[in-house]
Amino acid sequence: MRGLGLRASAVGLLVLVAIARADEPRPTAIGFDHLLHDRQVVVNGGESIACTRCHATAGGRITGRPDHATCFGSCHGAAPAAPARGAKLVLDADRLKLCTACHAERLLVAPYAGSLPVPYPPYTIDRDFNLAIGHRTHAATACTECHAPPETKTRPKPPHARCTGCHDGTRASAMSRCATCHPAASGRPQPPELRAVQDTVTATFSHAKHAARGTRGGECTTCHAAVRTTDDSELPRPTVHDCAAAGCHDGTAAFATTVACTRCHASAPDKFTVIRPTDRFTHGGAHADVVAKQPCGTCHPIDHGEIVVSGHAPCIACHAEDFGARAPKKCGACHNATEPWRHLVADRAPADRTELGATLDHGKHAGACTSCHSLTTASQQLRPPRGHGACTTSGCHAVAGGPAPHLAECTGCHRLGLAAERERARAAAPWSVRATFDHGVHRAGRDGGELACTACHVDLRARDVLALATPPKPTCAPCHDGSITFKLTGTSCMKCHPGQTRSGPDSLRPAGPPK
Repeated sequence: MRGLGLRASAVGLLVLVAIARADEPRPTAIGFDHLLHDRQVVVNGGESIACTRCHATAGGRITGRPDHATCFGSCHGAAPAAPARGAKLVLDADRLKLCTACHAERLLVAPYAGSLPVPYPPYTIDRDFNLAIGHRTHAATACTECHAPPETKTRPKPPHARCTGCHDGTRASAMSRCATCHPAASGRPQPPELRAVQDTVTATFSHAKHAARGTRGGECTTCHAAVRTTDDSELPRPTVHDCAAAGCHDGTAAFATTVACTRCHASAPDKFTVIRPTDRFTHGGAHADVVAKQPCGTCHPIDHGEIVVSGHAPCIACHAEDFGARAPKKCGACHNATEPWRHLVADRAPADRTELGATLDHGKHAGACTSCHSLTTASQQLRPPRGHGACTTSGCHAVAGGPAPHLAECTGCHRLGLAAERERARAAAPWSVRATFDHGVHRAGRDGGELACTACHVDLRARDVLALATPPKPTCAPCHDGSITFKLTGTSCMKCHPGQTRSGPDSLRPAGPPK
């Protein structure tokens, strides 16, 4: 795991870094390069120098900073003598390279002012070490041993003080074995962080409020259990499934995640890939078994005689995984988008043609045809209006009571696939005019006035819509007389009866030669 880069700089140790001399001396120290120094020692036949040779420790923690005694003596000869105030240090090129690890070159070449300040540690070069301390390896350790509780005024313990309780050489490796946790680094390693996501909730989330809700909210692993299973540099974020766990946002202990998205996802992030779902909901196919076994009211509550939007509750049982996904696939059944910070009402219009179809006894519904049928619909002529308005406004099928079937008894009138079944039957009937007939151009009668539906549909007493007889040919004759429009006789039959029918084509073929 890439970890927190540590830079324990040693004052005065040899820096074998080529210093690009500029016109002006460097105003800051270069910094000590542990890796370059170790390489030079090893290349010259020496052993790698232990960290504790330069860094004094007490109780497992580094104390203070290296001084001149660390560098000079057995390694780099005698320390340079301090000149008189106002005089200059006598440094050759090699000594100047050595000293600029901790001292600014500008001060080294200037008249001595009585002291040479040391920025410690000087972070002007890439950090030398990572922190390889995986969460999975420390899964049994309480999170607050290393991390201060969020949104509190307490500060975390100093780095090594968090480790000394375990790393005593018995239960875990001793603190003096620095390389166990601090491998050599390259570049600029960063601390581990939560994996970036597009639909962040950081603007609204409060650790303090969740901790105040009880034991589960105060435990880091309630939401961050997945962090303990990885040693990666990008730690997994909590998911909506973590939030919706029993005892949290399950609709009982706190609001459910499926009904209040905008309470957490309050604003659009800088980057979000909008997914536009396209699949509508269908009662058939994958839902056919559910429709057959569950009452309609499970998904379609009725309010004042009309079906209302049922919310997510009926869908969660089967599609819980999709509700928790960052790229859901099922939202398009009702919604045109998936952005969680939007108030996503059911904004996908129903399909133009119904999947169900309704049975109706015209003999018991003697009202005007136009009270139920409209010729103004965009995709289908004479389609009954959506909803139950045509059934309730006349006081027949009241919300509660009235003649059977009651509005809540959906299957009393509706059946899946009935509309498509009728359409196929009408189109396949002998001499069918289904494919060519247009009610719109037949609205006016011979005298130019509005033509009543019963002028053609003389039999409206059939018990079922499908049983209604096709208007007989004499009802067409008053207009199709050869004057107002083409005659019914002659060669114009195919204008209304196109294609192959079960009885028509044979009757239109001339008889073959006698056998």
